[in-house]
Amino acid sequence: MTNDISNQLLDDFANAEHPDARVQALTDLMTHKVIPKQAADARFEKGLECWVLLATQADTVPSVRLVAIAELVRATQQLKKRQPDLLKRLQTSMGVPFSPLNELTDPEDRLNVARACTFLTADWLKPYLAASIAAEQGAKVRSELMAGLVTRSSSIADVLEHLISAFDALQLETETPADSRARRLTATLEAFRTTVLGALLDAGDEVGGKLNSWLVTTFSKTGRPQEESAQLALTREVALALHDLVRSRFSISTEPQTFQALKYCRGFFTGISWPAAVRNETDLLVQDVSEALVLLGRMGIPNQALLERLELVCGIKERARAVASSLAEKHTELSEEIRSWLRLGRTVNTVAASDVLQETLLDASDEALGLALIESRELLRQGESIRKLVLTSLQILDPSMASVLHDYLSQAGNAGAALEELAKRRGLDLYGKAGDDIPFAPKYFDAIGSIRGTQVTIVRPAIVRSTSDNTVGQVVKKGLVE
Repeated sequence: MTNDISNQLLDDFANAEHPDARVQALTDLMTHKVIPKQAADARFEKGLECWVLLATQADTVPSVRLVAIAELVRATQQLKKRQPDLLKRLQTSMGVPFSPLNELTDPEDRLNVARACTFLTADWLKPYLAASIAAEQGAKVRSELMAGLVTRSSSIADVLEHLISAFDALQLETETPADSRARRLTATLEAFRTTVLGALLDAGDEVGGKLNSWLVTTFSKTGRPQEESAQLALTREVALALHDLVRSRFSISTEPQTFQALKYCRGFFTGISWPAAVRNETDLLVQDVSEALVLLGRMGIPNQALLERLELVCGIKERARAVASSLAEKHTELSEEIRSWLRLGRTVNTVAASDVLQETLLDASDEALGLALIESRELLRQGESIRKLVLTSLQILDPSMASVLHDYLSQAGNAGAALEELAKRRGLDLYGKAGDDIPFAPKYFDAIGSIRGTQVTIVRPAIVRSTSDNTVGQVVKKGLVE
């Protein structure tokens, strides 16, 4: 390119009398690759100063002010080091809010204004960014605006509060405004969750409740969306947003209100379960709620409201019951009270308040009863051997002695039966038998000395409580293995 053409383009940029002419002049400079080679030219500086003047003068037409800001960013895209200082000169005019961003029809202009907001501060800027997000149709611009809003916010709850207000004020002139709002909300949720996931923001208060309020407010004036594709897309995005929130700020997963927004979406569908089209996303929440239940369970906390949310994310009560029961069987480290709660879906208080002292005294005797049960079963086992090997011979050699031995064995059997009945009433049983080879289970056994590998031999059975479904429950006294 000749110097004559470069000079002419720089003259046009510096001396343009109308903003549209200067926009075109900058486009020509970029097309002919004059920038950044001639960026130090005084005429280029003059053109930039004209944009700064338009962006900061009080009498500039509001839409032209936005154009000037967008053009300053565009002109310095290849001059990144200069851009921050240049844009910070606009700070003196930030007492006056910008006009609505959607006045700019070119999405690239809107994107450049959003980028400029990174370098600016004002009390009105957060609600302005939120309103621009609600009105925006372009994904790239929306993401830039969301990044600006998140950067300025003190918490995720703060971000949501501004978005709630923005969508409450949103006006969409379409034939099906509820469906249009649903699609706009879906796109915004995607930008929200992807931006928040990578941000170092605290959750804030009542994040789940505010997310639900965002949905409720969005459709308060139009009613819920009716188009199935809009319903499904919004439900998928709500589920993904909740999943991203709980896996990045896991503390909120234990709060039942976190999942309120999904309950709102459940109202879209009349079937007994979630539609197949959103099952992959809701299954992520089944996993999230399950992990939260186990986390609380390890602390001995049966959160009934969260257990009820499991039914919501599963879709039907039967599946929720199966998932909860599976958690009880899988996580043997949980207390028997928690495991029983997961199986039954409710907490069962088996001891009356007036009987607490009596039950405590009985609990203290259970270990001794269990040890007696071990000895009784061993005695009965040996008695059967004596009956088979000795009693028959004595009946031939000395019938009188055989009668005495028979009476003794019968009395031992009666005593053993009485102990078994007493142990049954206390819910006691033995886990394992002496001499059995089993995989080592530290919940039920202590090792005598060091062990090699995972297989061990039982020396003394463990004393345990049996559950209502005849499974092994709480350990009263660990057994011994070697």
